[in-house]
Amino acid sequence: MPLLNTVIPSPSTVPPPFDDARVQLLRSLLADRDWSQASVLRQPLQQALALLSAPGGGALDEATWLLVADETARYLDFRRLRNLEAQLRGCPPEALQYTRADWEAARMAEAALESHLRQVRLGSYAPEAVPMFRIH
Repeated sequence: MPLLNTVIPSPSTVPPPFDDARVQLLRSLLADRDWSQASVLRQPLQQALALLSAPGGGALDEATWLLVADETARYLDFRRLRNLEAQLRGCPPEALQYTRADWEAARMAEAALESHLRQVRLGSYAPEAVPMFRIH
């Protein structure tokens, strides 16, 4: 039984480019002057963006998807820390000179703080009690 009012796409219709939040984030990552990558990373990211932005959306291999996922996760953390640093300094994030090297140093500091807090939770600053020694 045929469906009424079915729409059959015309063969000349080209699907729009694949443009979702991930592609927008990848564009932002590549355009951000403070988030620099080595050319070894930048070139595959630009190629991935070109493939994803092409009409019909290209297919990326698993290694490229992993590279894009890792780099965008790092970039999101960079933006989080840049916004936090801007709030602490009382200026907009765009006015702050905050680079990838600053982000890496801040991540190391956060990891050290987290390790210290974990040690404090698991241990104590007070020395352990000495067992009682009694003479009968």
